[in-house]
Amino acid sequence: MAINGVNSYMGYYNYQASINNFRLSQALANNQRFTQAMSSVSGSSSNSYRNTSLTSSMAFVKNYSSSMSDLMGSANALRSANQSGVMNDYVVSSSDASVAKATEKLTVRNAQQMDFDVQQLAAAQVNVSEGVKASDKASSDMDFTVGNALNSVNVKVSAVNSDGSAKTNADMLKEAADQINRGTSNVKASVVQKDGVASLQLEGKYTGVANSFEVTGNLGAAAGADTVKTEAANSKYSVTVGGKTTQHESYSNDVYADSYRIGVELKGVGKTTIKADVDSDKIATALSDLVGSYNSSLKLLNDNYDRGTGVDKQLRNLVAGLGSEQSLKQLGITVNKDATLSFDKDAFAKNMKENPSLTRSLISGPGGIADRAFSKGSTGMNVSSSSLINGDLASAQEASITNPMNAFSSYSRSGAYAMNNYAAVGMMLNYLI
Repeated sequence: MAINGVNSYMGYYNYQASINNFRLSQALANNQRFTQAMSSVSGSSSNSYRNTSLTSSMAFVKNYSSSMSDLMGSANALRSANQSGVMNDYVVSSSDASVAKATEKLTVRNAQQMDFDVQQLAAAQVNVSEGVKASDKASSDMDFTVGNALNSVNVKVSAVNSDGSAKTNADMLKEAADQINRGTSNVKASVVQKDGVASLQLEGKYTGVANSFEVTGNLGAAAGADTVKTEAANSKYSVTVGGKTTQHESYSNDVYADSYRIGVELKGVGKTTIKADVDSDKIATALSDLVGSYNSSLKLLNDNYDRGTGVDKQLRNLVAGLGSEQSLKQLGITVNKDATLSFDKDAFAKNMKENPSLTRSLISGPGGIADRAFSKGSTGMNVSSSSLINGDLASAQEASITNPMNAFSSYSRSGAYAMNNYAAVGMMLNYLI
């Protein structure tokens, strides 16, 4: 018989299932095993437990990715393929800065050594007039020309002021110097005074024979300024590279080498060696960073090795090492008992100085420490996230299945039909006996 569309038999069935639900709830609430099971999830609900576990797993995956990225970045700084890395960052230096000073003008692309032999420096012409008593009255006007065929200036200075009073020699020389400096003769003038004696000094603005000048005309108080005290001269030097020597001459002391990539300022006569090479201090810093990143990654993996098969696999990949013991020793690196690395900057600097070619090769050459570390980091980045935490997921699943409240909740969500008398008895036997 059916009342309002509901079968009376099914109504009784639902009623019995509800009674069973109630009786099971009472039994579980007073059961010690149920209480212990709930304590295993820190007093929170199963959903909260799963959420906490998931948050921890996701945090680890994020830290893992960051760690592998740091390892790759530290290694990349030392790779020869990285044009902006320290192994391609050449520093220019001179063995004797009093002979020549070297600076990088454009990016230097190769390590090199050049021996400079400076025989003569470029010089600007200097003329100095005869000394005259500064306070004496000028005896004549000035009317002379300073310069060369390309640039010159005409100097005209009257021996009397506009009021008819006589000018002193110092006044005459100062006016002459002012006119020269305002002109376009490429000559700079100055008045030199000492112990009451004044003279006019003329000096070319630029060095080199091509920038010499002449002084002609009525010099007056600047008599003798047409006499050359210092001749204009070109610089002369030779450069030896790989046993081949070439001779050079320039109007300037600022010259170039390596196709204008290296600027050389000639400072004095003598010999010096100019080098373009990597900066050992920068390499040492980069190696120290790499060791730090490697050790950090190793610790993270070791502390979380049981989270998943991917962690264990990458841990084995790292502890396989970055090179042979002898190779690492050449770089000042030793392997500790716990597989971490230690870096000795002084040992590295010593080996870099004594055998730079080998040391550089072990760092950035094919199969060097940089490529090995970069490869290990890259392999780690390609490990699937699921394999990194499949152990966590399995543990969470196991905890969910063995938790009595989860099972009870599953039946409740399925409706009263699932909690028939037989199911209730089975659960009681599992959890209460």
